[in-house]
Amino acid sequence: MRTPTLRTSILFGAMCLALAATAARADADDVGKHYVTGMLQGVWLDDDRNADDHYGFQVGFGKAFSTDWNLELNYAHSLHAGALGNDLKLDNIEFDVLRVFYRDTARVNPYLLGGLGWLGKDFRFTDHTSALAASVGGGLLIHLHSSADGSESVSLRAEFKERYEVNSGGGKSLDSLASLGLQIAWGAPRPVAPAAPIEQPPADSDGDGVLDTQDRCPGTPAGAKVDAFGCELDSDGDGVVDSKDQCPGTPAGRKVNAVGCEVDSDGDGVLDNDDQCPNTVAGARVDVKGCEIKNEIKLPGVIFATDKATLLPESYPVLNDAVATLKKYPDLKIEVAGHTDSRGSDAYNRKLSQRRAETVEKYLKDGGATNAMKAMGYGESDPVADNNTEDGRQQNRRVALKIL
Repeated sequence: MRTPTLRTSILFGAMCLALAATAARADADDVGKHYVTGMLQGVWLDDDRNADDHYGFQVGFGKAFSTDWNLELNYAHSLHAGALGNDLKLDNIEFDVLRVFYRDTARVNPYLLGGLGWLGKDFRFTDHTSALAASVGGGLLIHLHSSADGSESVSLRAEFKERYEVNSGGGKSLDSLASLGLQIAWGAPRPVAPAAPIEQPPADSDGDGVLDTQDRCPGTPAGAKVDAFGCELDSDGDGVVDSKDQCPGTPAGRKVNAVGCEVDSDGDGVLDNDDQCPNTVAGARVDVKGCEIKNEIKLPGVIFATDKATLLPESYPVLNDAVATLKKYPDLKIEVAGHTDSRGSDAYNRKLSQRRAETVEKYLKDGGATNAMKAMGYGESDPVADNNTEDGRQQNRRVALKIL
């Protein structure tokens, strides 16, 4: 006969919770999948049925339409011993709707159910009857296993429900059913998340050590030294990068050609920046300043101590230039000609001019000039300016290099 259902439901719920504590993870993989269920069922009959409580089974087929809702068709069967051997067989076909909770977040998914169907009753000694039956209840879905791609899953299913039947004679019966079994679902695998893009290291296309995003001079030749912006170095600042500069160390501000060398536009051997006489005629002899040499190399600024043949330091730069010019033309034969102004006797001035010419000759030779040269003192005999003025006398006190 039917036992009190409250105690039964409490014990059944405790069993389900104990099983839930050992369950595997749960997720939303079942959504959209079909499933079958197979459960053993304990059946406690209403006292009006005049039959003992017993067990049976339930099988079903359903589909999870969303995270919250399932729809399924179930068939339940049980066999019960009746009074005086009039045993009772129950067959129940029912459509059930399940409201499932926490399917996408929790490890265990409780649910409520409601169903409507047909209940067939077959007594051994009496006719077969049937009636409309409705069910309400709840249960737990406990996920035990999911395939790697989510296409299949197995869940433990525990359920308790009350089945309400209106008998054909007008009576009402209320049965209690507790079920425990498995639910197997199948369907499409879960979508595969796209692989995370492999982050490529920042590019340095020309291999100069400066990333393309910061390289202001892409395509730098291999091995070239570059600055922080990937541009080749121009160490001397002449506008020609070091890898192409055939004349490194050019002084600042100098005019250079495409290979970083200073320009000699008139081809006289004197660079433009030092050439004080540009556009010299091709082939002409020139001094270190680029000015043409004809019959004489003048030495303006060569100064001696008063009434002596001792050179003053101001004379050295002019004489050094003269040495450089003579080295360019070692075949030139030179006369070092000394001159004075008209003060003093002619004889004295000749001797003084001779000593001064010899001093200059010695300086030139000591400086490395190998030209054939001789010193000649002309005294006051060949003035180039008026001896009656201080400026004129200063111009007459001179030494020059005559080309023989």
